[in-house]
Amino acid sequence: MKILKLIKWLLLSFAALIACGIAALYVLQEQIPAEDPATMSSGQIFDEAYAAPIRQVSENLDGYRRSLVAPSISVAVAVHGELIWADARGYADIAAQIPATPETVYAIGSVSKTITAALAALLWERGQLDIDADVREYVASFPVKRYPITLRQLLSHQAGIRHYEFSFIPPIFSESARNREFASTEESLALFAGDPLLFEPDTEFNYSTYGYTLIGSAIENATGQPFAAALKQYVLDPLDMRSTTVDKVESIQGTRASDYAAPFSKRAVIRAPETNSSYKWPGGGLASTPTDLAVFGSALLGDRLLNETTRRTMLTPRKLANGELNPQHYGLGMRIGGLLMTDEVTGEESIITLLNHGGSRAGSTAILLIVPDHELVVAMTANIIGRGGSGPLTSAAAKVARRFIRFETGRDPATNP
Repeated sequence: MKILKLIKWLLLSFAALIACGIAALYVLQEQIPAEDPATMSSGQIFDEAYAAPIRQVSENLDGYRRSLVAPSISVAVAVHGELIWADARGYADIAAQIPATPETVYAIGSVSKTITAALAALLWERGQLDIDADVREYVASFPVKRYPITLRQLLSHQAGIRHYEFSFIPPIFSESARNREFASTEESLALFAGDPLLFEPDTEFNYSTYGYTLIGSAIENATGQPFAAALKQYVLDPLDMRSTTVDKVESIQGTRASDYAAPFSKRAVIRAPETNSSYKWPGGGLASTPTDLAVFGSALLGDRLLNETTRRTMLTPRKLANGELNPQHYGLGMRIGGLLMTDEVTGEESIITLLNHGGSRAGSTAILLIVPDHELVVAMTANIIGRGGSGPLTSAAAKVARRFIRFETGRDPATNP
């Protein structure tokens, strides 16, 4: 009887704690200010030749922002290797009344994986990293597993390394909500290094940010420098991506958008819980701007960063041991899918190749879309994490991409009368 009373008391206490937490969140809500197009638009048109689609998409930006319940949204578009447009709407920080601009930096979550994969591919191209060697050749401290693991398998999530698990870290209750500074990549490996593989490599697919932490460690040992320094030397500096870095206050140049969540309202948000990404810099811990991401995406369409053979390897979906493509059609750090296009004149539908990767973390969302057939890149960020992860932002970016494709092909009645 005493045990039953104790259990009842514990349950009631837990329920009361949850209720108090929800009440506190309501109290801490911040109303998203009403937009003022005259003062909240920081648009830059880089090519007047695209004025028509830019005008159309620009008119929809506030609608996209409201649908996401985002304090701010930022976008950049590149065509044929040239940045043609960047714009931002809303507030980087509501309380401080700091407007977002195209230079505002956002946490980009798992879009970091694409940039890290490009770095690994470049080192492979230069003979500094063998992506088919046992990863322990580069990270000797990583425990011996039942099967050897290669960087190619890690880059495509086919190595059997686990992803985040449930953890009692309210309000997210996931290992992704860590708020602890890890001194080194080596220290970060301790979070999962002792766990068994989920399956024999290449027999299944399991998306894993931890797998990219192991890739980062291999890059460090292959280059003889910290991951952030290697990324800067080999990728960021050559592409002049000055706003991209690890998501660490002292590393970021300019304004970093504050992070928010919208658990209850379509007009109000709360500050997202503070987290620390030092354990996952390579797979989910970078910060950037859509402008930098558009430049990076454009580089993947030409020879500015990787040669054709390396690009083809990176941007081809990998197969499992049974000969079937992995379920996400994941290459090395990139998903290879399709963009549905509907001809607004004839109504005919077609699907064109779409390279993409989304990212979400506590308080921010990002998406990078690349349409090779039209040499088009669309990058978007928002300082909100909501239901559906990066899905809603991806849908908005796809609408932007379609508008520019229709303009380019002369199939948009609104801009090509």
